[in-house]
Amino acid sequence: METIAARHAVPVDRGRTMAEFTSIGVGGPVDFVLRPSSVDALAGVIPALRAAGFRPRVIGGGANLIAGEGPFREPVILTRGIKHGPIIEGHRARAGCGLSVKKLVTQCVEKGLTGLEFAEGIPGTVGGTVFMNAGSYGGQMADVVREVLLVDAAGHLVTRKVDPTDFSYRRSPFTSAETIVEAVFDLAPGDPQTMREKLRSIASRRLASQPPGERSAGCVFKNPKGDSAGRIVDAAGSRGWPSGALLSRRSTATSSSTAGMPHRPTSWSSSPR
Repeated sequence: METIAARHAVPVDRGRTMAEFTSIGVGGPVDFVLRPSSVDALAGVIPALRAAGFRPRVIGGGANLIAGEGPFREPVILTRGIKHGPIIEGHRARAGCGLSVKKLVTQCVEKGLTGLEFAEGIPGTVGGTVFMNAGSYGGQMADVVREVLLVDAAGHLVTRKVDPTDFSYRRSPFTSAETIVEAVFDLAPGDPQTMREKLRSIASRRLASQPPGERSAGCVFKNPKGDSAGRIVDAAGSRGWPSGALLSRRSTATSSSTAGMPHRPTSWSSSPR
């Protein structure tokens, strides 16, 4: 495995845990962690590992991800080193899968491009948020993503155009056998000052609904059709209820962890939205 990684100039770490790579801070030991820093390196190492019989797990920012106790024998590939962009092309922004969503949003606002403000405060990186069609405060990635560069199931680097009809609630047209390496967002001209005010408003609302100062997986529960996860959790009397995890008293859709539990989750939350 290390020979394959070296052939594609991909660094390998050993002796790490998934807790180091998830926003909630849980997860057991990993035998091999691969850290590609370019699209070509990622596109080369994934099919090479599969051809050798490995089943690599690909993760970005590690948000909305709760890992088990392990040990994880298959290699874990971190995409957060592929963080180029955003590259502005007229009213479009191109970004690598490992770029943080926060940086993408902030820099697009500073460049006078509107459309991504809803994503203020969404944890994680571009690849993961597009893959799960993450959304918040009236928007979702399906609204703005128009093109994706990915490594397909056969190991080929492919450009795929998409539109909102290809997505559904917290789902995208991409499969677990595909790895997003870059996304293009279709935005519109806007006033930076107005957009900054909107970001401050969203940040304030998020702070009021999620537990501050705690490691959190964010809003992890999906809203069922015609209802909200937060209402269901409240109706069950589970707000603030600990069971290995803790449902936040502020927001019944967010999950956080507490000290002393490196491999097991200790707090959750789900806010009505």
